[in-house]
Amino acid sequence: MKFAKMVLATVICAAFQGGAQAAVSAEEAKQLGANLTLFGSEKAANKDGSIPAYTGGLPTTTAPAGFVPNSGRWADPFASEKPLYSITADNVAKYADKLSEGMQEFIKRTPGFRVDVYPTHRSVNLPKYVLDNTVANATRAKTSNNNLVLEGAIGGIPFPIPKNGYEAMWNHLLRYAGAGQDYYARNWYVDANGKQIMAGDFHYSASWPYYHEGATAEDLKNAGGWYFKVAYNFVGPARNVGDCTLFMDNMDPIEQPRRAWGYSASTRRVRLSPDVAYDTPIATTGGVKTYDDAELFLGKMDRFDFKLVGKREVLLPYNAYKAQFFEKPDTLMGPKFVNPDAVRWELHRVWVVEAKLKPEFRHTYSKRVFYLDEDWSGAGLTEMWDGSGKLFRWGAQSMVQLYDAQVPVAKFSFQYDMSTGLYSLSQEMSEGKTGIYPKGPLPQNLFKPDALAARSGR
Repeated sequence: MKFAKMVLATVICAAFQGGAQAAVSAEEAKQLGANLTLFGSEKAANKDGSIPAYTGGLPTTTAPAGFVPNSGRWADPFASEKPLYSITADNVAKYADKLSEGMQEFIKRTPGFRVDVYPTHRSVNLPKYVLDNTVANATRAKTSNNNLVLEGAIGGIPFPIPKNGYEAMWNHLLRYAGAGQDYYARNWYVDANGKQIMAGDFHYSASWPYYHEGATAEDLKNAGGWYFKVAYNFVGPARNVGDCTLFMDNMDPIEQPRRAWGYSASTRRVRLSPDVAYDTPIATTGGVKTYDDAELFLGKMDRFDFKLVGKREVLLPYNAYKAQFFEKPDTLMGPKFVNPDAVRWELHRVWVVEAKLKPEFRHTYSKRVFYLDEDWSGAGLTEMWDGSGKLFRWGAQSMVQLYDAQVPVAKFSFQYDMSTGLYSLSQEMSEGKTGIYPKGPLPQNLFKPDALAARSGR
C-alpha cells in the first residue's frame, strides 16, 4: 500500500462520516461498468500487476479435475499453483505493508507459523440480476437513524461506492451468497494444550429474502424487513443432538432488533434467546468468538462508531478450496494454529473499516478493524483490542467461488485469542455429509419458532 494513496482515501472518506447518507449521484454512479466493476471494485490491475485486472471472475463452465456437481464440495481450480513466497517471523518486516497489524504480531510471536502467498485470482462472479440491482442500489440505497437502518436497497450490494464505514459494513452484511442454502458443517476449537475439540456438528438452513430474484424493497418491507434468516440444529456431538437455534436480522434493527429462539431437545420447549447477539461467547468456538464475530461481523452496529479509513492492498485467505472442503481435521488443525500447508493466501485490495466502542456502551472489544474485499464486499480479516487497548484477537475467513452456481461464499474461518493461546475453526466441511448445497428461495415456514421441534426430530 502506498501511504499517500491511503491518506487521500482517508481524507475523502472522512468528509462522509457521521450522519445519514443518501445514494450517490447519477453522475458518480456512471463509474460502475467503466473504471469500476458493476459491483464497485477497481477494474484495473494494481501498479505492479500483483493484483490483476478484473475480467469477469470464474465462469460457470469451470470444471477442474475432481469436481463432482451437487456433491456439496468444489474442486480447486488453482490446485496446480505453487506459492510465490512465504512469510515467517524471519521476513515479516519485509512484507509488513501487506499484512494486518494482528497478523504481523501473530507471525512474530508464533514459531513455525507462516503465510504462503499464491497468485491472486479475482474469481468473484455474480448473477446478472444481482449486478443490475447493485447498479440500481447505487442511486437509491440510503441509511437513516445514524446509519443503523438501511432503506431502498434490494437484491444487490447496497453501496457499490461506499462513502462511510457504515455503508461498507452494510455491504459486508448483505454480500451476495445466494438466495438460500442448506449446508452441513462442524465447529472446532483447539485448547491451550493443543487438543482438538469438535464442539458442534450442524445442519444449517440459511435464507436471504433480500436476494429473492424479482423482489422489491417494498416487498421486503411488507414481509417484515428480515434480510437474513438462519435455522440450525445439532447432529453432533451426542450431548447436543436435536438442539436447535433460529435467528433473524432486519433492515431496521432499531425497530426490529435481532429475534432469536432456541429449542431444547431434552425439555422439548422453545424459548426466546436474547443472548444470541453482541459479545455473548459462542460455546462451539470455545468462547474464542462472540456472536457478533460470526462471519467476522454479524448483527447490529449500534455499539461502535464505524469509520471508513481507506483502501489497502492486504493478504487475505482467498480461494482456499483445500482448507474449506478437503483437508481433514487431523491435518488441518495444529496445536497452535491452522496448518499453513492448507491455507491459500492472496493479495487483494480491501476497504479498511475501524470500529471504536461508543462511550455509553460496554463490549468485550474496545476497538475492531475489518478488511473488506473490494470484489466480494465481505470481510476477509478482522482484529480486536480489549478494554485496556491491547491487541486481543484476530480472525480470518476465505471466500471461495462456487463456480457452477455463480455464488461466492465464505464459510471456512478461524480466530486466534492472543491472550490464551486458544483458537477456533468454524465451518469445516471435509468429511461425511458436510458441504454446501445452494438453493433458490427456501420456504419461509422453515424459519418460524414452531418449526424447530420438527427440525430437531426429537
